[in-house]
Amino acid sequence: MPRVLSVSSSRADVGLLKPVWRALASRKTVELHILATGMYAGEEFQDVPASIAATLHRAGEDMGGQTGFAAARSMAASAVAAAEIFDRFEFDCILVTGDRLDMIPAAFAALPYNIPLAHLHGGELTYGAIDDRVRHAMTKMSHLHFVSGVDAAERLARMGEEPWRIRITGAPGLEALAAAPSLSAAEFAGKLNLPFDSEFLIVTVHPETNSADPEAPMRAVLAALEEAGTRALITAPNADPHGLKLRALLDRWLPGRPQVAFRDTLGTELYANALRHAVAMVGNSSSGLIEAGVFGLPVINVGTRQQGRAAGDNVQHVANDANAIVRALRELLKSRKRFAAGSPYGDGHAGERIAAVLAELPERRRLLEKVFYDGGTPLFKAPWDGSKESDRKRSVG
Repeated sequence: MPRVLSVSSSRADVGLLKPVWRALASRKTVELHILATGMYAGEEFQDVPASIAATLHRAGEDMGGQTGFAAARSMAASAVAAAEIFDRFEFDCILVTGDRLDMIPAAFAALPYNIPLAHLHGGELTYGAIDDRVRHAMTKMSHLHFVSGVDAAERLARMGEEPWRIRITGAPGLEALAAAPSLSAAEFAGKLNLPFDSEFLIVTVHPETNSADPEAPMRAVLAALEEAGTRALITAPNADPHGLKLRALLDRWLPGRPQVAFRDTLGTELYANALRHAVAMVGNSSSGLIEAGVFGLPVINVGTRQQGRAAGDNVQHVANDANAIVRALRELLKSRKRFAAGSPYGDGHAGERIAAVLAELPERRRLLEKVFYDGGTPLFKAPWDGSKESDRKRSVG
């Protein structure tokens, strides 16, 4: 029976991982463990439903949006804490997700133990954030790849990853949001004690960590909201370096604006309903490109953080410029256009596809014997679509 450890470093990846956890827990042939690290080092980890049978571990430190030195120190402490767990338990595979700085310490700690890594969301591009380098680094450390589409799969093969290791599963976050119970606008507003239940924007802005001015997106978005006078539900910046500075900008701006509500985080159910009832999303969260399309929600993607990432027709890209954001906002609010539901990141059945592979892992020796693939770009095909992912629109920042 394979013993699989899934690493979670924030609520953002919990939303992605729940479908995988449910699918693994439903199988009697897998022993599921969950490592809660990063932001969970400083608070309760209560995001696993009782129906999911898993052994929980908490370890590490929260980066908390601090300085580069503080973040590096927290990463080192998290790597040591993860190694202590690896010293006590023998895992057959560790599932790591995406591109976050607070995710990579567990991957690094697994190297001396030679534990096979399975990586979710590799092969994507986000030129405006350090995340881009983190994602590619985890790709080269990993032995299995669960990718969101054909474009990502082809990119991994060009990076030297053997095609048999690459599985096109789609993004599990799609099914988590689609499966969330639907609330009416009034019910949604009541649960969050919002001063409005309609005609609002959902706004999330993170640091642009590859930029000389990481705070530029937040300044531009706040200035645009000030100019447009639009109702908005704002959620907190993430724990990347400079995250605390963005939060300070936001805290200084919020007082005296009754048309704006701030909630630190929403969780899967409330976030799904925010996407369902908002008139548009503004900011630079990957959710705007990956998940908002499930609800046909128009998205104004600001700045370069997501530059290079595939996007659907519901997404338009603007610079870190308040005037450009206001123009895009007014056009959206004038047209009230909603798009056909869909996402370039899959069909909402990724959880079971990922669980099926983890439950029947290839032989450990075969997983660990990585060689550089130099055989050209194979012809990949997504299980939900006969077209090539590379034919889709891609972000140009």
